[in-house]
Amino acid sequence: MADIIDLTPRPEIRGNLITAHPLEFRVGDWRTGHVMMCTKKESERYEAHRLDALGSKGHQHIAFVPNHFTLDGGSHYTVQGLIRYRHDEAMMRRVYRLAGLMECVTNASSPILRTDLLRRVYKAILEERESLQVIWRGNVVHFLLPLHSEFRNPNLFQHNLTKAESLKELFAAIEQETNAQFDILSQHYVFYVPESLALRD
Repeated sequence: MADIIDLTPRPEIRGNLITAHPLEFRVGDWRTGHVMMCTKKESERYEAHRLDALGSKGHQHIAFVPNHFTLDGGSHYTVQGLIRYRHDEAMMRRVYRLAGLMECVTNASSPILRTDLLRRVYKAILEERESLQVIWRGNVVHFLLPLHSEFRNPNLFQHNLTKAESLKELFAAIEQETNAQFDILSQHYVFYVPESLALRD
């Protein structure tokens, strides 16, 4: 019977899920590097390959990583803040709103930012940074995470900020846009965190 059915014990495959909600974080099968962000469809393809490779007799190596965005150039600080509050959706949304505020003052153009109301925006940023303990350092290209255009028009953020005619409208536009983007991240993306950065529960 043993000649027909392979009774050799298979190696135990270590689970890589950190959290499934509100954002899905998984431990990557690599020690160092940046967090990778991929679609859930790509993640499913990768996870099937991973299970097959790690569960195979003789332990085959994982041959590929999913198609992904590499989170660097500032977005790595954003995702680190999201990981820190991974069990608290309200705090994660605050982190992402703060990233939106930072994106607004560095990469967006709004008539509001050309007035003395800019001081109030900076005050709001400093208060949130201190409260959340999330800081971006060095040469930051983007604060918000990249999204495929099929999920969100990349020009909407800029367009909505340009329409704001008051500070209240500006803050509302940032909150609306960052909440919409956070919902997309939750529904459509998975984050793979290098083992050196992963916080297991």
